[in-house]
Amino acid sequence: MLCVFQVEIIIRELDGVLYQALHLASRGLPTLLGDRMANEYVMHSRSPLILFDSDQQEATNTTVLNNNGIVLNLNSEGQGFVDDPPEMQRNFARVIDHATAICMWGQRQKDILDQLVPCERTDDILVTGHPSFDLLAPKFVPYYRNQDIAGRHGEDYSLINTSFGMFNHEMGFEHYMRMLSRMDEWKVYGSPEHRAHLERRCRHQEKTALALIELARTLAHAHPKKHVIIRPHPAENSRFYSERLGGLPNVFVTKQGSAREWIASAGVVIHHDCTTGLEAMLMDKPVLQYEPYEGIEGSATLMTEIGIRTTSPDKALAHMECSAAMADDARKALLARISPCLANVEKNAARTIAELAAVHAAGRETWLPEPLGFWENAKCWRKYLSKLLRARQPGRNGRKVRYALNKFPRLHKTEVEARLAGLRRIEPDLPEVDVKQLCLNTFLIEPARRS
Repeated sequence: MLCVFQVEIIIRELDGVLYQALHLASRGLPTLLGDRMANEYVMHSRSPLILFDSDQQEATNTTVLNNNGIVLNLNSEGQGFVDDPPEMQRNFARVIDHATAICMWGQRQKDILDQLVPCERTDDILVTGHPSFDLLAPKFVPYYRNQDIAGRHGEDYSLINTSFGMFNHEMGFEHYMRMLSRMDEWKVYGSPEHRAHLERRCRHQEKTALALIELARTLAHAHPKKHVIIRPHPAENSRFYSERLGGLPNVFVTKQGSAREWIASAGVVIHHDCTTGLEAMLMDKPVLQYEPYEGIEGSATLMTEIGIRTTSPDKALAHMECSAAMADDARKALLARISPCLANVEKNAARTIAELAAVHAAGRETWLPEPLGFWENAKCWRKYLSKLLRARQPGRNGRKVRYALNKFPRLHKTEVEARLAGLRRIEPDLPEVDVKQLCLNTFLIEPARRS
């Protein structure tokens, strides 16, 4: 059966999807991946396929199930589920109504969801881990190392990753809330109960973001020859940081490249409650968790456990001076605490999920999509070029289009092939594959045909 992934944010999702595609290919299963056109292929197919849903696309999922296909929900935000308020957890539990199974990051998430779904569906809540986190083993650090980053900033810079996409959203909090609450799957964002929770979260995020700016300023003055990199979450407005740190020649605010490319060359990684703290720890990088205020209401509590906790700029500097590396016994203890929330600590998620897909695909037909024709391709390009033009508009309209383009910029076949080759260099047992471009930003990955 054909496996399908619609990718929302390239810099966050693509590597994990490609790694999963290689494991699927090892079971003889092809993979279709891309932006919105991947969904279009699914909606116009009448053949059974396996859709890896990462959101709550009820119409798409229903189409797949009605065609005797399989829907496996594979959510990239599993850690947030542990901290989500009850109304959000109930909202996510509705996914089971339009899915064959839900693949959870860990047992703790499954335990929560088991209480929210019908008892006859608890066996369909599976603990698999997430394929993206398989790539955080130290052996993959060379895959992520970016020579352009190292050449410009060295390999001893301080990387501050922020995750304040609610308070500091690119489109503005009010506009973002209105947009989400209009979507059928996110009506919960329009409820007074959830609105109050998000407003508390925004207040916490704002004061923590300002504290991290002060930390960056302190680090820049203390070590003027070392660079300080502020890397905002993809949903954030980077101007919030650049406008407050302008004039410091060794401070750089950037959203270019993936978080892991920046982590790979960093001397130390600093975060408050960002998933990148977990990523850096698993990549064996020194990590500081910055906690400048009492109480962590509005924080991702799982992530606030990652790294050496420090509460002021002076204490952060002191830890950096004597090395912020985590001792082996402390690292093992932390992994033991994380394991119930992240199955990747104990097993390979991509292999587990590929085995699950192979069971569902056994004895089933495989439909392979064809590249779009001339006119259909022209429509894709017209929409893309229109976005590029509209992105130049001033104000909120331009910001909204730039936000969409930043999530999924143009992706070339050569980059897909290079990333697949890089993953196979790290794990040579993964199979060779062929890549076919079907249209703009949409690709078919198949097990290589032997001549």
